[in-house]
Order: sequence, then structure tokens, then C-alpha cells
Amino acid sequence: MLVLNDAQALIVQTLLTKMLVNDAYSVAQLEEALMWFQQGDRISCPFEQIWSKTLAQQIAQELRRQP
Repeated sequence: MLVLNDAQALIVQTLLTKMLVNDAYSVAQLEEALMWFQQGDRISCPFEQIWSKTLAQQIAQELRRQP
């Protein structure tokens, strides 16, 4: 099982948010994150509940702004 540390989880959260809202993101960070997921193990990501709530709120705000 792959467990992401807090720094890795923050990178993944930031990348996913930027991708969902069509914001620019670092290709280097994306490549690094993809390497974590290509190990073929299960992933346990220690996102805090507040991060999930914040991500959901950001997505909802962006969707409301879309025409």
C-alpha cells in the first residue's frame, strides 16, 4: 500500500483542483505525482476532511461561474 505524506497529498489536491478548474499547473509536479501512482499499489491518501470540503467548495464555485 502506498501512503502519501502530507506534502504529497497537498500536491495531489492542488493538481486536481487546478485541473478541475482549468487553471495552469506544473508539468513537473504532475509527472512526480504520476510516479507515485504508477507503483501499482493501493493508495491511502491522508487527506483531512477539511481539504475534501474545501475542494468540493472550490469545484462548486467554479461550476457556478461557468456559463
